[in-house]
Formats: sequence, structure tokens, C-alpha cells
Amino acid sequence: MNAPFHPGQHLLSDAISTASRLAAKTGELPDLKTLAKELGVEEDLLKQVIFDREHLVAAMADVALQRLLHTITQEMARRSSPVDQLEAIAVAYVDWARLYPQEFRLVGEMPAHVFENHPRLLQYEQSVHALVMKILQRAQEEGYLDPDEDLVMLRAMSHTYMYGVITKMLLGDLNRWTPGSTDQDAARTAVQVFNRKMFRSPASCSDARGAGAGSQPHLELV
Repeated sequence: MNAPFHPGQHLLSDAISTASRLAAKTGELPDLKTLAKELGVEEDLLKQVIFDREHLVAAMADVALQRLLHTITQEMARRSSPVDQLEAIAVAYVDWARLYPQEFRLVGEMPAHVFENHPRLLQYEQSVHALVMKILQRAQEEGYLDPDEDLVMLRAMSHTYMYGVITKMLLGDLNRWTPGSTDQDAARTAVQVFNRKMFRSPASCSDARGAGAGSQPHLELV
């Protein structure tokens, strides 16, 4: 059965892709008048599918976050251990931000009240948060993390670190700290190293628990 056709759906997708292209070119989100001119349509017609600037931002974020969630799911399915799965998510986030830099900035800078007014955006975000939490819980159960590790804080720290690395990548100055690498390669390496530094091998965790509460086990890369 074919999906039902919704009038204006092609104009909406064209408007989103065109707005993204213009924003990447100028560094600013176009107003509806400029966007309509670029699309070759009357502004009143455009306003039937894009009501205002907030709606445009939300629509761009919606499409980009759909793609991010799809990419994360694909990459994660190819990994087996929780450590590798979290690394795949981090790398997918870097690659997504490189492909959709304007959307990355829009989502990151979107005021909380605007974000919360769009249930679909919240759903995408919550899906990623829940996925990461499940993987962290599994990592804890398998001995990669201490039993008393604060997983909520660990997730928040990981997101903050990745956001900072990606921001530096998009500014084009991350490779100054890693001569010989491109900004994207440097960002990929940075999130991979951070991810691995969070975990111990299950064997070292078992040894640490057997050694007593007063000992401080060495942090190993998996």
C-alpha cells in the first residue's frame, strides 16, 4: 500500500534542505522571504508549510535528528560489546555533525522551552539518552564500570565532552592540537579515546573488588 500524499510535503522537504544550504553558506538561518525567493515560490505559499522561524528551526532539527538516530542504530547494530557500541555512537555523532553542522548548532543552541514545545524532538533526544543508559547499565553489569558508578552523571559528562569536541571540529581548529590530522579525524580519535578511558577491562574490575575497598585499580583501555 502506497503512503498517502500530503500536499506541500515536497515543498517542506525542499524548504528544509534549502534553508540548511543557505545557513551553511551565510552562517545565518534565512528569513522566510529569502527562502521563498530561493525556492521560486510566493512567500504566502511557503507559509502554508513553514509558519515562522521557530517552525523552520524545529523542522530542520526534526529531519537531522531522525538521521542521527538512524545512523546510531545502524552503527551500533554492528558492534557486540557495550564499549564498542558506545564508541560507535560517539563516532556516528561526530560524522553526523560534520554532515549537518547547521542543524548541530541549531539543536545545541535551541532554548529549552522551544525544544520542549516539540514532542518529536524530545522523543528523539530521549531515545538516544535511553539507549546510552541501557548500554552503560550493561557495561556496569559486565564489569567494565564500578558497581557504584553514577551512570546519569557519566552520560552527561560524555555528552558534554562530545559537544565540545564537535564544536572545536566545526570551528576548524581542533587539528592544531593534533598535527597531521584533519579536524574530523582528530574529533573521531578524541571521542574514541575518551570512551575507552571511561572503562576498565572486566578482569581488572574483578581484581579490584577482590583486593578490597581501599585499593585503587589502574585504569586500562579495553
